[in-house]
Amino acid sequence: MPRLTKSDFKPGERRKIKVDDKEILVVYLGADRFYAFENKCPHLGCDLSKVAVVIREELVCQCHFTHFSLKDGKAIKGATKKPLKVYSVKVEGEEVVIDESQ
Repeated sequence: MPRLTKSDFKPGERRKIKVDDKEILVVYLGADRFYAFENKCPHLGCDLSKVAVVIREELVCQCHFTHFSLKDGKAIKGATKKPLKVYSVKVEGEEVVIDESQ
């Protein structure tokens, strides 16, 4: 289970981390609002750490402009109906814990 430090992130930051053979995209929106997803877009496998942007409550893959919900990873509109895999994130004091076992 990867453990990160909250103070290592700036609001609005996206960061790719590797856990075993998985690439996970961590998005920080300030306060205790962290989100974690598989780093590859389910449409054509674009690297979201390089091409995604956050607009309001959505993660947008700019390869083909698919919008995904930050809350549950569901595809809202765009090139695919497949959701992003979402990982559970807990903030415990200064520590950010991602459960990649899901």
